[in-house]
Amino acid sequence: MVARVLVSVVHGTYFGIAAIVAVNLVPDDKRGFAVALILSGLTVSNILGVPGGTAIGNAFGWRATFWAVGALGLIATIVTALFLPATAGNTATSGSFMREFKALGRQQIVTSLLIVILVMIGQYSLFTYIAPLLLEVTGLDQGVLPQVLLLYGVGSTIGVFIGGRLADWKLMPSLIVIPALQAAMFTTLHFVSPFPIAMAIAVVARGGVNFAFGSPVQSRVLARAADAPNPASALIPTGFNIGIAIAAVLGSTLLENGFGYQNLPLIGTVALLLAVLVAVFSYARELRAGATPPVPAGA
Repeated sequence: MVARVLVSVVHGTYFGIAAIVAVNLVPDDKRGFAVALILSGLTVSNILGVPGGTAIGNAFGWRATFWAVGALGLIATIVTALFLPATAGNTATSGSFMREFKALGRQQIVTSLLIVILVMIGQYSLFTYIAPLLLEVTGLDQGVLPQVLLLYGVGSTIGVFIGGRLADWKLMPSLIVIPALQAAMFTTLHFVSPFPIAMAIAVVARGGVNFAFGSPVQSRVLARAADAPNPASALIPTGFNIGIAIAAVLGSTLLENGFGYQNLPLIGTVALLLAVLVAVFSYARELRAGATPPVPAGA
């Protein structure tokens, strides 16, 4: 349990730092794509890691999987040390703590964090229980389930890069449209869940729409906290994990009270529509104020 807590601390720290470093390595008009590359690591690792880890465990015992993960972490550390520019992210270390803390009160940061939490509640109230939904409601065979989830991972990877391109093209419109599409997709899942072929297609499409969200929201936070990026960037994985935790508890509570697996997507519909309203409200305030992104510290 202690090891799991330590891993989670490092996980959140890494994503907070990685996003800052990535956007500082590319021109402003490529920031969304840079964030998408980082997020693609999550989706590709799910595609390769889950079956790969299972195969290693089956062949050499479950402890071998953990040794393999540790070896990959060591390789990643060496590669980072050798190839990442020594000056990457230097501008993020030049600000004062108080200024960075005050930046968290900007409405764009607060609303982006709220959007993240709502989107994660919508996504994971379903995804936490996607296997029993597909098995009990859709009626998929146990052997087909990994294949559907693998296709979900492929759709997610495609969605990550689409989201990155949209963030570089039209940041706030994409942050409004993508959650709206997610809400439509969750509603679709509710109605097609008893039909295997339609459900499989919808699950793959859902993966693409869901993961298209990450790049725009992270790009917005980093742009609006360019002069004080560290705490703001750290809040992004925090918001993701808060939403995931709430989603798991909410989903289990509703299931225990007879809500039913087929109705879980409706939680996503409601949560995503609320996220859209928050995004529209925030964008309208931003346009009225005529606010422009701050200049990075040390620039």
